[in-house]
Amino acid sequence: MQSTTTSHLPNSGRSSALLNRLLARTRLRQLQLLVLIADLGSIQRAAEAVGQTQSSATKALSELERMVGLPLFERHARGVRPTLTCRDLLPLLRSMLGSLTGCAERLAAAAEGAQGVLSVGAITGALSGFLGRELGPFLEHNPQLRVEVVEDSHHALLAALAARTLDMVLVREPPTLVSGTRFVPLLQDKVVAVAGPSHPLRRKRFLHADQMLEQRWVLAPLSTQMHEAFERLFEPCDQLPRHSPLITRSLPMLLEYLRTTDAVALTPLSVVQPFVQAGWLQVLALQFPATLSAIGVLVSEAPEKQGVALLTDYLVQRLA
Repeated sequence: MQSTTTSHLPNSGRSSALLNRLLARTRLRQLQLLVLIADLGSIQRAAEAVGQTQSSATKALSELERMVGLPLFERHARGVRPTLTCRDLLPLLRSMLGSLTGCAERLAAAAEGAQGVLSVGAITGALSGFLGRELGPFLEHNPQLRVEVVEDSHHALLAALAARTLDMVLVREPPTLVSGTRFVPLLQDKVVAVAGPSHPLRRKRFLHADQMLEQRWVLAPLSTQMHEAFERLFEPCDQLPRHSPLITRSLPMLLEYLRTTDAVALTPLSVVQPFVQAGWLQVLALQFPATLSAIGVLVSEAPEKQGVALLTDYLVQRLA
């Protein structure tokens, strides 16, 4: 009887057979090498990065290519480049290796006596508005915890919470809540106009939009809340204000640019509050009624980790 090969199996059968082969024969070092070779474009440099010889790295790559039955790299005069198949695999492999790194970090924390690692995602306004100053005292009161903080956009954090790669997120109140989650507001916020500490308008006690037409404005990118706020501010005016050559949503870039020029920008107060208090920026007395959604903590109604409730309750007590 003729034996059935993998190529004669339906797609689901081929996938299962390949998965079993990978689980049985693949070494994690091979997968790490594959990603490094793709990133560095060189087998030799990838081998050096993991402390192997070039010959052993080449052998490991050849074994992996034989195992999957497909070429993963194309050789050229200056090194190697990933095939289309390899490029499809790279995001999955990076995610897997990143998860493995997270496992190692949590095991190391447990070995040092930590009773849990809490993964917290936060928008910039939450970091600047309260988490930066409140996290230190919280950890002093809860030395058994380790907290990993990730800064990202609102939508990316919501996706990470849904995927359970984050335990809790500090974001603006969403219009609707996903079933099984709850939002606790912590900080009210508003839009302000900010400039450097020596800006000519810093001593004005009252400013209208038409008085700001000649100012150089740093714009936020299109489709952001601050760009929409900028357009609403100058809607009643007969002309558009001057624009600075700079368009950015980077806080470090905005901070340095405003400190060294006479430009102005619209920003959430939560984002710049620490720099205003430090005297690095000045809030101008521009009458701007627009408010922003409250910043708070979004968590599962039944969180898996005790640290979620501990940090949530602590922030509520401190910011109430």
